[in-house]
Order: sequence, then C-alpha cells, then structure tokens
Amino acid sequence: MTWRDAGIEGPVEGLGERAVAEQQAIFRNTFVESLGVKILEAKPGYALATLDVGPHFLHPGGFAHGGALASLGDTVAAWATFPALKQGDIHTTIEFKANFLKAVSQGTLRAEAKAAHIGRRTIVLDVRITDERGRLICMMTVTQAVVPLQEARPDQAGDKP
Repeated sequence: MTWRDAGIEGPVEGLGERAVAEQQAIFRNTFVESLGVKILEAKPGYALATLDVGPHFLHPGGFAHGGALASLGDTVAAWATFPALKQGDIHTTIEFKANFLKAVSQGTLRAEAKAAHIGRRTIVLDVRITDERGRLICMMTVTQAVVPLQEARPDQAGDKP
C-alpha cells in the first residue's frame, strides 16, 4: 500500500495524525513492517518513532546492525517530511549520514527527527536515536528531495504521454 492508496497526501491539517492512525495499513507488506517501527507522532518537520531491538536485528557480534538503526532513522525522517509537503509533492531520501555512538543489543529505541531546513526542493533533518535510559546511540543527518509528483511519476499525476 502507498500513501496515496491510503488516501493520505499533503498538505492537510491533521495529516500526520491521520497517517499515524493508519500506519499499520501503510506499512503492510513493506520493509518498515518487517522492522517493526512504530510511529508515535508525525507533524510537519517533526516525528517520533520506536523500535524494539530483538535477536533478528543483531549482527554476528551480538549488537544491533547499523543498517537496522539507519533504517529506523530514515523512516522517522520520512514521517517528519511528508506532512510538510505541498499538495502534489512527493519526497525521497537522497542522502544520509549516520554516526553510531554506542552499541545496543536489546531494548526499545526511540528515534526523533527534527527539521533543520525546510526548503522548496529539499528538507534536511536531524535524527537522534536513544535507548531506554536516554543514552545517545546514533545521530543522523537525512536529506530529503522534494519533487513535484508530475515530474517524478507523470503516469500517476494524471498526465498521459
């Protein structure tokens, strides 16, 4: 299912709250569903999510895989981005940088994304992932491209070639 299939497109007052309520349907049969990310809050330029770290997230050394942490950060950044979009715009991650600061092997992680810049063509977000004790596990900077849907997917924007 896509955002569009769920009838969720920006900007609409309360869009983030609606999407949070529909996240199970939005995530169905996706990578994010397999991770088990739970979005707690989403609004323009801000999102909060959690992830329970279990054995399937660990690398052979016994700690959470960096790819799982980066995926959590990228996901929460996306949820801070889409409510900030203008009608007819979509987004995609074009770059992220992650600093892994502390190893973790279990527990619930909390990821918080805050916009550092909201522009016409890009949105840049700071993401902090902490453990249950508030210790900083990972810091990320995520850059999202903002693209008019008609440029990205002319077939879905109603334009026929």
